[in-house]
Amino acid sequence: MNAPRACWTVLAQKAQEQVSLIQGQLAEGRIRAIALQASRDRLQKLYSEYLKPPESGSASQGMQETLNQRQFSTQLLTLLLRVDQDMSQLTGAMAESRRELAKAERERLKMQALVDQDVLAFRAHTRHREQQQMDAMGVMQFNLEARG
Repeated sequence: MNAPRACWTVLAQKAQEQVSLIQGQLAEGRIRAIALQASRDRLQKLYSEYLKPPESGSASQGMQETLNQRQFSTQLLTLLLRVDQDMSQLTGAMAESRRELAKAERERLKMQALVDQDVLAFRAHTRHREQQQMDAMGVMQFNLEARG
């Protein structure tokens, strides 16, 4: 055993890359959630402003204008519903990503433990080999001194 095995290090790096990839996906999801919430807030504000009753003193609305207003408010509600659906899907996807992250993190920790074990085994083997060499040199020195 001349060096620790590289296979565990490679596997640990792959596990870390997987963790980093999932963390990136979660970060993108959070950004998307913020954008969706901002869209929802804008639509909600627009909807509430549009439904305000007309100021007193203004002329009553005509039939076509009332119909247009209803149609527009229906479109706003449809958009709000769509944003809520997108948020719901994103929430589910992020929950799944968090589960995947936990699994990937466990795998990374397992691989890191294997790397650490291999390094410790290598060091123990190296110490043992060095001790054997020292013992052999001590025996040789003792034999040389006994002869001379």
